[in-house]
Amino acid sequence: MGASQRLRGVGPGTVRLARAGAGAFLAGMAAFAAVPLAEALGAYPPVRAATAVVLITGLTGCYLWLAVRAVLDRGGRWDIAVLGGMSALAVAVPFAAGPTWVSVGFMLPLAFGVTLRGWWAAAGFFAALVAGVALSASHEMSWVLFGSLQNLLTAGALAGLTIFATLLGELQRTREEAAKLAITEERLRFARELHDVLGHNLSVIAMRTELSTRIPAEQIARLRGELTEIHDIARRSLHDVRAVVKGYREMSLERELSGVRRVLETAGVRCDFAELPPSLTPEVRVALAWAVREAATNLLRHSDATVCLLGVETDGDRVTITVANDGVRPGNGVTAPGAAFGADAAAESTVGGSGLAGLDERLAQVGGSSGRHIEDGWFTLSLDVPGRAMAAALTSATGDGK
Repeated sequence: MGASQRLRGVGPGTVRLARAGAGAFLAGMAAFAAVPLAEALGAYPPVRAATAVVLITGLTGCYLWLAVRAVLDRGGRWDIAVLGGMSALAVAVPFAAGPTWVSVGFMLPLAFGVTLRGWWAAAGFFAALVAGVALSASHEMSWVLFGSLQNLLTAGALAGLTIFATLLGELQRTREEAAKLAITEERLRFARELHDVLGHNLSVIAMRTELSTRIPAEQIARLRGELTEIHDIARRSLHDVRAVVKGYREMSLERELSGVRRVLETAGVRCDFAELPPSLTPEVRVALAWAVREAATNLLRHSDATVCLLGVETDGDRVTITVANDGVRPGNGVTAPGAAFGADAAAESTVGGSGLAGLDERLAQVGGSSGRHIEDGWFTLSLDVPGRAMAAALTSATGDGK
């Protein structure tokens, strides 16, 4: 599996793990400050030892501040001031702590590398390394070269780890935005179709209505003619809107599944979809297409899923489709529709014809039903529908109301 394929599975959980790992490693590296601290306390006079302790502690504190904020991607204007103070401390530490200060010599290059941007970061990184070599010039050359190489490798590895965690977070945010844009584009397409259908007819109705108000009362025949024309235009508009909505509803289940898979994978959710039985009627397939779209929309809005599974089970004349994801957020319950996705999803489900309530209505029209439950952090939406044309037709004939 290539690197690009691995990155497709990056989700919120992966980002949190990468940041936690990078933060723990950076914090652990601060333990190297114990080496110069121990030497200062055991080998130097009290005044020099106290000075070394203050300088090394301040340097380590600035390092932790800048490194952790870089991992969390929360840089701010105060970071530059902290970097400036850290630079001053790094210059003073070698004179107070002695040659073992090289144990913390990686801290300043790393701080420059993760705090600044672009060429400034690279220039600061290498300038800090060169400054470390210059400050150690009075010591044995082999020790200086060894310490400088150690600081270069350590600072470079830590900077790469920090930048990697930050890029994973940016990748996740980009995928979330791409998923939102895909949903918005579909809504805009539908809005454009409605505008194209209604815009002209409503303008004509408004114009002819205004003209009708100017017809004298004695020209009743002409007024009736105008009202008849307006009535016909309104009926055509209603027919056109129904045609647009019907075309929007009569979606291809296969195309919808393909689109949902594409959007979810763009958002970093790994999809594993089973094949649906070919015996499903067109009405059932349309209802399932809406159900899959609604499930994917709620997953993107209200969960932290990294995996989405679609399973199929057949039992006689019935087919059960399950859509499951591992993104249940802490504190969600199952006492209300949409609770697994969050309070906002539950609120949406109470609006007739939209959200999960609208999904139930569409399934009921074709003789189907839905169920929801949570187990071990997984939310599962179960869709039970007729598996044969006769069952669907009988139900549609008695309960469709179209």
